[in-house]
Amino acid sequence: MTPSNEELIAEAKERPAPLLPLLHRFHERDGHLSEEALRAVSEGLRIPVADLFGTVTFYHHFAREPGGAGAPRVCTGPVCRLNGALGLLGSLDGATEMPCSGRCDEPIPVLRGGHTLVGASADTLEFRDTPLPPPAPDGITECVFAHIRDADRKTLSGYRRTGGYRALETAVTSMTPEALIAVVDASGLAGRGGAGFPTGRKWRAVREAEGGPKTVVCNADEGEPGCFKDRALMDHDPHAVLEGMALACFATGAPRAFLYLRYEYPETERLLDAAIREAEEAGILGDDVFGTGHEIRIHLVRGAGAYICGEETSLLNSLEGKHPFPRNRPPYPVTHGYEGTPTAVNNVETLASVPPIVVHGADWYRGLGLGDHAGTKVISLSGDIVRPGNYEVPIGLPLSTLLYEWAGGPPEGRSIRAVTMAGLSGGFLAGDDLAVTLDEPSIRSKGSFLGAGGIMVFDDTRDMIAVAHMAMEFFAHESCGKCFPCRIGTQRLTERLAGSAGPPELDRWLDEVADLNRTMKETSACGLGQAAPLITESLLRYFPEEVRQHVQGD
Repeated sequence: MTPSNEELIAEAKERPAPLLPLLHRFHERDGHLSEEALRAVSEGLRIPVADLFGTVTFYHHFAREPGGAGAPRVCTGPVCRLNGALGLLGSLDGATEMPCSGRCDEPIPVLRGGHTLVGASADTLEFRDTPLPPPAPDGITECVFAHIRDADRKTLSGYRRTGGYRALETAVTSMTPEALIAVVDASGLAGRGGAGFPTGRKWRAVREAEGGPKTVVCNADEGEPGCFKDRALMDHDPHAVLEGMALACFATGAPRAFLYLRYEYPETERLLDAAIREAEEAGILGDDVFGTGHEIRIHLVRGAGAYICGEETSLLNSLEGKHPFPRNRPPYPVTHGYEGTPTAVNNVETLASVPPIVVHGADWYRGLGLGDHAGTKVISLSGDIVRPGNYEVPIGLPLSTLLYEWAGGPPEGRSIRAVTMAGLSGGFLAGDDLAVTLDEPSIRSKGSFLGAGGIMVFDDTRDMIAVAHMAMEFFAHESCGKCFPCRIGTQRLTERLAGSAGPPELDRWLDEVADLNRTMKETSACGLGQAAPLITESLLRYFPEEVRQHVQGD
């Protein structure tokens, strides 16, 4: 029987962070969010209707017209666009564009209701499971991918068969939270979502902060174009992510955790929901973790499509039902996070790394890196490369080794012209600078950064001005609009890369773009506005002749 408005609202009020789950229930029930539904939500959750309308329309995927929830949405991210996404978009009735949807390794994805189809044309669209990572080369020891290819790994029984939840059981029965934090700290594990902040230090800050209840948040809003590592971990090893979250809860003293999942992963939502229920029924999560009296409850919340929600304070505002603008900092989430409580926000890969560290020890993890570097990093590799996919590499591995030895290099007869780093946020690397190693010091010395580890490859057939324009167009579309340097700057740079604005004299054009870059980097409120100029800066650095031809029209 179809639930009534009143029943949906009453159900939502029984859980924390009710707004997004309630909106999704209305969206699924009615096929769109009607004015009547929004007024019911406004009254039921005591949110001013104007504020609610502004929040709902900020997200990409909440349809406001009947039937809109089931209409096809076609990924037009950089890799998909270079593989014919615009043609597929035009061939599907009622289709609209969506930004990169995290399937760069198998273009072109089409989201239709609660299902993702993949194909190059309308008549070849089909469902495909998330690809498993390619096997590691001989001599390489993996951390998060060590057992991901095992049969039934996504089930509780399959996970426990290879030692799953042993780390959590050991921690809650025979370790103190301080001892657990010390192990993570000694391992050198740092945030794998892009910021690179030491994980142990963050957990200690939350544990020592005043106030509560304390909170753990898993940031699974993997919206950076070219990044799809978290999807592989959640789809093939969901219990590893849950175990990492539970360990974070024990370490910080948090009885509750949220897994904030990006909208574009509907199949992942169902897998995670099943995994949470399995763990609760087995007494691993819930009111009495492994019979110790510890309470750890994990709540799954699905986003609604907004790149900015990958920024931790925007994510927290989204969880709280507020407009998902970035917050001013300080204060930081470790003292004033979800609902003002001390909160640890960690990435999927970061959390999945913790159980193996607890089992094998800090020294083991540190030894996985090359030279003085600690640990491993999952790299999402896509674009003009023979074997795209997710690769877990030792920190410090030469980029050329990954591109040519592990992934097979560019297509036959082609050469690599450039790669993007950190998805799009790190801009381009090209020429002699492709000789970097995969670690922050090496890549930052070239004016870029490793970040979340997305690398898109572009061969010598690609127009780099067009690629840069696509990238800046994405940033302009995803700018939250809160601060004018980013809101206006990304739009002005998009226009200049499109050739639709700017002075025709090269020197004046370069001065204007440099001024936009500098202003955005120095005054934007969050990482989006600070990172977008790396696209134009690196374009000017590596492809000055193409820029000259673009500006002067010859």
